[in-house]
Amino acid sequence: NGELVFSEGDTMFVSIDNLSVKGMGFNSSVEIPLYARVGCRFEILDTPFQMVGSIIRKSRKTDEIEYGIDFEVDKEKSSLLFKQLNTYQIRQRRASYVD
Repeated sequence: NGELVFSEGDTMFVSIDNLSVKGMGFNSSVEIPLYARVGCRFEILDTPFQMVGSIIRKSRKTDEIEYGIDFEVDKEKSSLLFKQLNTYQIRQRRASYVD
């Protein structure tokens, strides 16, 4: 789960569907303009992240809208996010072998 922060200071909680170093995807019933610049807050393995990006994809699916955000490049944050995502995936794989 994550939080979006808009330029006017409004915030909105979202359920993140996919996440990578380059961006993230989520669904919402709230209308957000294409190319809107947003701040994205989320945690991976207890490490908080604050990324900035723009809405680059918007696709209506029944009663919800599917969004894609492209993160602005920040080498330091991207490197840490990459490391945390890899660690998370390794832990998920290990847990699936146990099941």
